[in-house]
Amino acid sequence: MHPATATCRPAPASRPASALLLEPPGTPRPDQPALPWTVVTEAAAPPSALDPDLRQLATALTAALVEVITGQRSALQLELWAEPDLLNLLEHLRRARVGDGLRLRSVRVQAPHEEALEVSAHLRQGAVSRAAAVRLSRRRGRWVATHLVIALDPGVVHRAGWINPLPR
Repeated sequence: MHPATATCRPAPASRPASALLLEPPGTPRPDQPALPWTVVTEAAAPPSALDPDLRQLATALTAALVEVITGQRSALQLELWAEPDLLNLLEHLRRARVGDGLRLRSVRVQAPHEEALEVSAHLRQGAVSRAAAVRLSRRRGRWVATHLVIALDPGVVHRAGWINPLPR
């Protein structure tokens, strides 16, 4: 609907009138003292700086995963960089041709802890935006893509891999 053709109509009389949900601020009662709003603590810790080399690795590996889905790269090239379940999913998506025209637009990398990187990716397929998430874990001193969640078809989310708990 075009905004110029929109019409406003009053709410039916059967609905109750709107009510004020919050009482205006007043003096606190003795049995309910006010919170000390003068001291505001930081709700979240500031994000730690991620090593630029790790950010570049995560970005390049995410781009390579997308290239496999689009058929620009062979899945065998990522044998050392991805878990077998994830490679199987990539190969399945490539054969199904659901990634035709898929392009990587942007990535966001974060490190929830020192043994993992999480990448959220914005993909475009024609005029439609798609989402993907990749998890990289450090295995035997190397970074390996262990988990992929990607939405390519409307209503279908493709998943591969598993999240390994931290070794004790």
